[in-house]
Amino acid sequence: MIYALNLGGRSKTSIEVCHYNMLRAKPPKKRGHYRAYPEGTLLECIKKIQQGELGVKAASREYSIPKTTLLDKLSGRRPIISTQGPPPVLSSEEELKLVRWILHMSKIGYGQTRHELCATVKAILDDDRRPNPFKNNLPGPHWVRAFLRRHPESRPEKVDNWFDEFHSYMTETDEVEEGAEILNDPTRIFNCDESGFPLAGKAEKVLAPKGAKYVYQFSNSDRRQITVMACMNASGSYVEPMLVFPNTRFRYDPLEGAPDDWCVGRSPNGWMNASVFYECVANHFHPFLQKENIKLPVVLLLDGHSSHLSLEVTSFCAENGIILFCLPAHCSHVLQPCDLSLFKALKQSWKTEVRRWKALHIGQVVTKANFASVFAPVWRAASKPQTAQNGFRAAGLYPFNKAACDRGKLYPSTLFSQPEAGGSSSLAQQPEPDSQESGPSSAPSEAQIAFKHLDASLSDEKRWLFNRRWSEGYNIETDELYNIWRGLRSKQTASTDTHPTSQRQQDDTHGDDDRTRLQQDDTGVDEYRTRRQHDGDVTQVQRPSSSDFFAKHLRFPTTQERPKRPNRLGEALPHAVSGRVFRSYLQRKRDEKEEDENRKRVNKEKREEARKRKAADQNKKGRKDKRTRSESINEDECAKCKASYDDKEEDWIGCECGRWFHKTCTDIMDAAALSNSEIEGLEWQCEECL
Repeated sequence: MIYALNLGGRSKTSIEVCHYNMLRAKPPKKRGHYRAYPEGTLLECIKKIQQGELGVKAASREYSIPKTTLLDKLSGRRPIISTQGPPPVLSSEEELKLVRWILHMSKIGYGQTRHELCATVKAILDDDRRPNPFKNNLPGPHWVRAFLRRHPESRPEKVDNWFDEFHSYMTETDEVEEGAEILNDPTRIFNCDESGFPLAGKAEKVLAPKGAKYVYQFSNSDRRQITVMACMNASGSYVEPMLVFPNTRFRYDPLEGAPDDWCVGRSPNGWMNASVFYECVANHFHPFLQKENIKLPVVLLLDGHSSHLSLEVTSFCAENGIILFCLPAHCSHVLQPCDLSLFKALKQSWKTEVRRWKALHIGQVVTKANFASVFAPVWRAASKPQTAQNGFRAAGLYPFNKAACDRGKLYPSTLFSQPEAGGSSSLAQQPEPDSQESGPSSAPSEAQIAFKHLDASLSDEKRWLFNRRWSEGYNIETDELYNIWRGLRSKQTASTDTHPTSQRQQDDTHGDDDRTRLQQDDTGVDEYRTRRQHDGDVTQVQRPSSSDFFAKHLRFPTTQERPKRPNRLGEALPHAVSGRVFRSYLQRKRDEKEEDENRKRVNKEKREEARKRKAADQNKKGRKDKRTRSESINEDECAKCKASYDDKEEDWIGCECGRWFHKTCTDIMDAAALSNSEIEGLEWQCEECL
């Protein structure tokens, strides 16, 4: 029951009693969680609507995006890419700088931990003094998780040059016949490499009583390893392996338990050397080509180890249709098919097989005598055709594609790359992509100039967004600035040189530009910059911008200055090891070595002759001095007291030089009490002879 009091103007006060049904009010409807749509899905949906492939209603039903959301974004009432909630402490542009710094540092081997990321942000906020909810300006774990949600994604020339040189040598030089056909025939592209397999294996954790202080595991005390030379081609065929043992003689059969077509080599330390590699190529690899009827010539890719570059090997290969081509230095983990696929499977299978063999042979260990029998099932399990094909495909050697190899593995090497003459050694100072020439001598077009100025006027966030839209092929009609930027870039791309860079390389180049901007103008950050504006008597002092603080704390490592060793040839050596140029270089080196050895041998002979003449002169002089001394010796008197000789022989003692002394005149203790036989046993010499 509700009482209503009506005080209407000047009328009498009346109290009306109204009867209403007391209904319980419904609680307010809770708003559901904000529905976030993946950026790529939203852009794809809008693109199909703008191109007329789908209507708004059909697109809403297909992509599960509300119709009102699509209408708002298409009409421009809401931005296409938007965020909810309070703005982050760092702006989008600053977070993009931070993301690019983190990604680049991880590529070159200086990955940042979460603690280091928070410490870097704290240092920036300490200098910037902007208000933030953090305690002591140190972000907490919640900020780190939110930062990673906002940015989940938290071009070496050496490899490209090698691919160009390899393709040019195979297709354009007169030294190779049917080079283009070889590159398209997987049975004629081979790769060989060697790796060591330890006899002891690797110890692993074992089960033991809980709380045990000492846990032992039976293992092999022999820490040596057996070198295995493996060879395969791009079609998936394998040459049987060669085992290199650290012996010069065998008291056992080193291939016991292995197939009959395996090969064995011997070296003093068990490593590959020039003579063993020659035996492998001449007596194992070449007979395999003849046995399998593989069409010659073939190309054999290998690393630049000194054992692979002897004159005997290169001459044999040049005479028998084997093209030896060397991989670039420090790139075997990117371009060596054996390292990319085969050896990984072999190492894992070797660990498993050693454990299984030890479990079946309790108390025994793997030795050189039984290595072949243990390794045979390992080779059968790992040498699958698909493994070889995957290795050549990952290296970009077959199918021939220099963009297929993983260049991300080479980013740490950029820290140690040598700067060009007159250039800076800092990694942050990279050439601008727009300043690079698009052709040998072509001038920039009007589209290139316009695109350069427009791209430079964009913020880092806009440039990153436009590049992403460009790479994904979006055409957003509502964004006029992007459409202008897209049109200019299309014209600029059409007018570039005949060797355009890939989109991935362009994005990396823009990342280098952002890294350059981060480190520019990093001087004078600790002091405020003053800008005086004369508005009457008002003088304003402006603090440094946030980019200054980021440039101060987002530091990049610099290249290590190392003196370059001069090339003895005066020019770079070719990678075609079996070619005429490299073989002439090896022949010249051998001739120089022989001349040097002959010169050393002649000098040694001269030194020996001089030594002999000197020794002969000294002996001649010694004999002359001895004759002179013997001529002046008087045997009839004591050489010390000069007393005349008497008939008492027991009182005298003689020296080998012919001098005679009284026993009492010598330095022999109690000489008078010694008999003649005892004195002869002393082998005494006088002071003149000593």
